[in-house]
Amino acid sequence: AILFMFTLNLVIVLRNICRKNTNIIISCLIIRNAFSTLFWLFKVEIQEKMPNLHPELMMLLMKFAIFGNTYQAKKSSHAVTLFKLLKKQGAEIGMCREFYQFLVSENMDIEADQLFDGDDFTADMVISIGGDGTFLKAARRVGRKGIPILGINTGRLGFLADISPEEMEGSIDRLLNDRFNVESRMMLCGQVIRNNEVVYKSNVLNDIVIHRGGDMAISNFDVYVNGQLLGKFQADGIILSTPTGSTAYNLSAGGPVARPDSHMIILTPICPHSIGTRSILLSRNDEIEVIIGPSRTPNEENRKIAFDGDGIFNIVSEDRIRIYEAVETTEIAKLDEGSFLQVIKDKLGD
Repeated sequence: AILFMFTLNLVIVLRNICRKNTNIIISCLIIRNAFSTLFWLFKVEIQEKMPNLHPELMMLLMKFAIFGNTYQAKKSSHAVTLFKLLKKQGAEIGMCREFYQFLVSENMDIEADQLFDGDDFTADMVISIGGDGTFLKAARRVGRKGIPILGINTGRLGFLADISPEEMEGSIDRLLNDRFNVESRMMLCGQVIRNNEVVYKSNVLNDIVIHRGGDMAISNFDVYVNGQLLGKFQADGIILSTPTGSTAYNLSAGGPVARPDSHMIILTPICPHSIGTRSILLSRNDEIEVIIGPSRTPNEENRKIAFDGDGIFNIVSEDRIRIYEAVETTEIAKLDEGSFLQVIKDKLGD
């Protein structure tokens, strides 16, 4: 029926042309409608046949960007296994240049279709092979691209990178057959404001940590929420965490664990010099501002702020740190349907 409509539209135009009784604008509209109809027909046909494509053909349609750990030489063989699995299926592979050079230096046989630096890449799926730190690095590189990230864990706990090397082959098979879910995780945006100017800004998936650095003396932090003073803290530092990051430094500092798909901001002081100071759960809509107090070491500033443990910036007295929910989210590909509570029990249980 659709093909008949396409043919009919063309016949009408040709008839009018032959009779020299043609309005050019009307003819162009008819031709446009005819080709739009034909395009829609092809689109429907492709959508109907895609589920029946052989997995190898599905993989040909997928482009992967690979990030990896560059200091665990003993575990590099897992990366080689991953590449062989993807190449066997004919996938297109882009690779972080730093990771590629590391593997080559370890005499690993690696073939990549292209190398890239930083965030200069495109892909349908990002694969991080390493620990949670490697996953966070990949998330920063993905930035606003909205590309799902799959984490293969060669580290220790692996809350973000939760696929074991032994599960790689089955995981690739699930990707091929579209048997995975994508979870959107909230992120935080942090700004360092000095003399009323933003001197540093970054988004995080896990946490923003304000710390005394190499100074052995505790620091003073005045914390405001939506312009209202929450409290004056004397502590080694303050952690502002997302639910995803609640199982990281926040947990070690005595903070609560939150479901990773929830939406809140967790404020946890580090070693506070107070009996009653505890973590505070804040709304995703709250804006937090931390004012850095005077240094206890004259003419010396050692305090720092870390964004997901990597982007480290020096801070000084009277700096203001503004934290709020980021517009962007991180998309995480999840293959395991297990409950979050079971994951906590398995990874952190005695």
